[in-house]
Amino acid sequence: MKDLELLKSRVHIIGINGIGMSALAIYLKKNNIDVTGSDITYNSSTINLEKYNIPVYIGHKISNIKGRNLIFYSSAIKNNPEINEAKKNKIPCFNRSKLLQLICKDKFTIVVTGSHGKTSSTSILGHLLVCAGLNPTIISGGIMHNYGQNIYLTNSKYVVVEADESDGTVFKLNPKYLLFLNVDREHIDFYKSYSNFKSKIKKFILSQNKKGVKIFINNDDNFLSSLKKYSNNIKTFGSNKKANYSYKLINLSDKKSLFDIFKGKKILTQNISSNLLGEHNVQNLTAVISIIDDLGYKVKKSHIANFKGTKRRMNILGKINNTFFIDDYAHHPTEIEKLINISSLYKKRNVFLVIEPHRYSRLNDLYEEYLRVLKNIKNLIILKTYEAGENYKKGMKNSKNLVNDLNVLNNQKTKYIGNYNDLFNLMDQYLLNKTNSIFFFAGAGDISNQIRFFYDTRK
Repeated sequence: MKDLELLKSRVHIIGINGIGMSALAIYLKKNNIDVTGSDITYNSSTINLEKYNIPVYIGHKISNIKGRNLIFYSSAIKNNPEINEAKKNKIPCFNRSKLLQLICKDKFTIVVTGSHGKTSSTSILGHLLVCAGLNPTIISGGIMHNYGQNIYLTNSKYVVVEADESDGTVFKLNPKYLLFLNVDREHIDFYKSYSNFKSKIKKFILSQNKKGVKIFINNDDNFLSSLKKYSNNIKTFGSNKKANYSYKLINLSDKKSLFDIFKGKKILTQNISSNLLGEHNVQNLTAVISIIDDLGYKVKKSHIANFKGTKRRMNILGKINNTFFIDDYAHHPTEIEKLINISSLYKKRNVFLVIEPHRYSRLNDLYEEYLRVLKNIKNLIILKTYEAGENYKKGMKNSKNLVNDLNVLNNQKTKYIGNYNDLFNLMDQYLLNKTNSIFFFAGAGDISNQIRFFYDTRK
């Protein structure tokens, strides 16, 4: 790290326990930068940060920033007393994207972005490049099971970074390689409209192309695919052999995904076996392997097989009374649909799906998509909508509306459960039956911690 201002600063990070912010805090500390942080609750990130001797203050208070001269904050932070005090005292304050920009400065940066699959793709791309010998720093949006945390630190000039499109972070980076996985209707609160969001992406991709950045886009995504006509330097990946890199499925099961990858019309690698389930993960792997091939490195099939995945992406917690528990981050209808596709691979088990809708704004903006994706799903339980700091406004749809509409329109028997005590009581009854079942729990709110607590207290 060569930025002298950052090196000499006493940095404070607001929202430090967030999965993205905690990784950046560790990066700063390992580069001998004085860093502290604050957050509203104590969690597993706090424990990890304390291992690096990074002070974490629980609760946002003016006293937390005493002696600090540079502030970074998470995009989730709103109307914060520490930020207000910093501005009052003219202490520079920046969004997380600025910190990521400084960290990636003067590095050979490979940026992974898109509406879905960023964390898994960042993690496996970084892992395979470590195995190939480049040994990059990896900054992921999830805990990488191969490395035990959300960051893998090295002294290499290479960095693989997950860049969020939700707050515009991706548009502030200067990559050497840009991997754009997909574009979906999301983050309308930030971009004001879907058309604005797509226009911003188009402008960014074309600007990077002019800079000579190597760009890889999803040929199966209609919007992204439409951009390839602007340059012969934009490369594509996908299921169709018209893409520069394509895949052919051999077998998808509840244990593994087996597939081939083609470069043009020629086979690149045959009989690849991955522990990542579902066709969407095969597509992500194709994207990752295409970049590694373009860099001039070979991917060993054993390294793909040895990738252990990331936390909250199809994590099998274990089983109780022959009932398996799987925790997943899916909180957008597209992600929930992919999870449903994976659940259909478990043909010998009675499958249950427990969904915690995330944000009133998302549920309302994508309500018809929720209805379409969840239509005719058996053994479906929908929890109270996780607010994520939002306030319910009169006339908005909520989880009760979703359950009612699914049941009325499709003659379903979807259950609504308004609190976790009721869910736990229901789960206890299911466990007494000792059936050959599997439960998928999906959401980006409380559901993961709650179901892990349930599992740990019953196993």
